[in-house]
Amino acid sequence: MIKGWEIFGTGMGSYSPYASNVDEDDDALVFMDEASDIEDGTEFDTDSQVPWRILIVDDDPDVHQSTLFALGGETIHGRNLHFHHAYSGAEAIDVLSKCDGISVILLDVVMETPDAGLKLAHYIRETLGQDDIRIILRTGQPGLLSEREARENDEINRYVLKSQITRTMLMDVVASELLEYLGSEA
Repeated sequence: MIKGWEIFGTGMGSYSPYASNVDEDDDALVFMDEASDIEDGTEFDTDSQVPWRILIVDDDPDVHQSTLFALGGETIHGRNLHFHHAYSGAEAIDVLSKCDGISVILLDVVMETPDAGLKLAHYIRETLGQDDIRIILRTGQPGLLSEREARENDEINRYVLKSQITRTMLMDVVASELLEYLGSEA
């Protein structure tokens, strides 16, 4: 079990690999950056300190773990990443109703049903009206939805195969979608 992993309700959890997850017994040192904006007289940009909120929606706990392994502790566009977890479409809806500011969803297609991820994407766009959230569809079963079909689906922003994605590719995909998310906020 990863330190900092907390389970809330029915299998929904949240993990953040930062100082808030350090036990009192741990010897942790936190240092301020030497080149701080405060020191050079410029105004402090609080937006750059707010972490990106990433929702991982997948019924496979190993996918959650590998995503944390690949992206945990990383900084993208000057901001840390904070992860929320859901293991079904219903749990994802619960997280979205409780957590504002989700910018990217890493979404599996096949969960409780063969098309649960697609139904969730539709629900997010049509029922919740969340057009700004970037949805990255990750599938281990490309036969159910081809890349061409995914590109034609307006509810999905990016499509990747789990079998082909590397750590670097995942970083690049998330970084690219975060830039798009920033553009949608303006």
